[in-house]
Amino acid sequence: MLERFIGAYLFQPAAFDYSSDTCRNGCAYCFANINQAERSGNLQGAIKKFYKQEITTYDDLLLRDGYPICISNRSDPFTPRNWRDTVALCQHLVNIPNGVYLQTKCGPGMDEALDILGDKRPVVYITVTTIRDDIAAVIEPGAPPPSERLRIAKDLHRRGYLVLIAVNPCAEQWMPPGDLEAPCDDLKASDIRHIVIEMLDMSKQRLKVLTQSRIARMGAALDDCRTGRVQMYVRECVQYLIKSGMIVCKKGMPFRSSFFDDIKSRLGKTMPTHQDFVNYCFDRKKSGPVTFDEFDQVIRGGRGGVFDVSIKGSAIRDYLLRAGFISWKANQRVPTHRDLLRIVWNDPRHRISIQKHCLFRLTDQKDPEGNAVLWFDGKADLGQKKEVIRL
Repeated sequence: MLERFIGAYLFQPAAFDYSSDTCRNGCAYCFANINQAERSGNLQGAIKKFYKQEITTYDDLLLRDGYPICISNRSDPFTPRNWRDTVALCQHLVNIPNGVYLQTKCGPGMDEALDILGDKRPVVYITVTTIRDDIAAVIEPGAPPPSERLRIAKDLHRRGYLVLIAVNPCAEQWMPPGDLEAPCDDLKASDIRHIVIEMLDMSKQRLKVLTQSRIARMGAALDDCRTGRVQMYVRECVQYLIKSGMIVCKKGMPFRSSFFDDIKSRLGKTMPTHQDFVNYCFDRKKSGPVTFDEFDQVIRGGRGGVFDVSIKGSAIRDYLLRAGFISWKANQRVPTHRDLLRIVWNDPRHRISIQKHCLFRLTDQKDPEGNAVLWFDGKADLGQKKEVIRL
């Protein structure tokens, strides 16, 4: 099924997510399988969208403008159940201008899909949750062992692909410090430096619906979710990776990063990210107030197309729904991306609000249009309640 990547707005560079049938890798931590055990893809529907002549929807505009397609966030494209559909999809992806962003643990059909795409080389994101094959056999039993994934990653890099290694989710029980250091050194020796890292996210609500089988397979990693240790450990890992010379990507990361620059150089057009604005603020080389106009200029500036026009219906408003129901409910009309960004800037209830980012603090000032003025000094504030800066 081809859908807009709504839940990853301002983080994922792809505009769309194509997911096939339910993945059979059996990953204990898989949010998609926890939320919905059985899912079906719609290959023919996706292909029809690629060749649609009449531009009538917001999705049509994004596709026509060449924004990338992620394959896939909710179902591995190279499992025995899905690889044939993925190969068939690639036979059409090669005919359209949109970049391709592969997320996978590798598997059958991967070489064939890459051969079909040819010079249209996708960015390849390979998940390595642990480097220990015995641990992987418990938490992700249907996937190729991590030793095989790392071998494939190095081979693809040698062949000229941009390879991203994803420690996602990261848990100390699965990837302790020594196990993180070993592949880090190995990857650097192979000149692979792009690392995505995200914590194991098991909210109280998600913990309530876990089966006993999943609980048993995740074991002590769930204890760190309950105590909050998982957050601290990921912060420690991010700091280590950056000091080691890796190019790191993490949501809300309080550092400058060229991670998305390298992706843009491969994919062309990409969706904007909060990291674009974080980099801008660091590059100003000064501490002080930052305004919504600056944020809007960095996120939308120069993109044109769908980022400048008014869209009928609720398509742009939909970006609010996955990341903040209250904020979505409170904003009945969101016709433009500028309107959406204004909400992201001003409403701290929204999960992707810039006010939730640890580098930005609210001041007691407003701009002439009533937008909040924030403060940036390059220092992370990791407290639960940030102090309002008085100017």
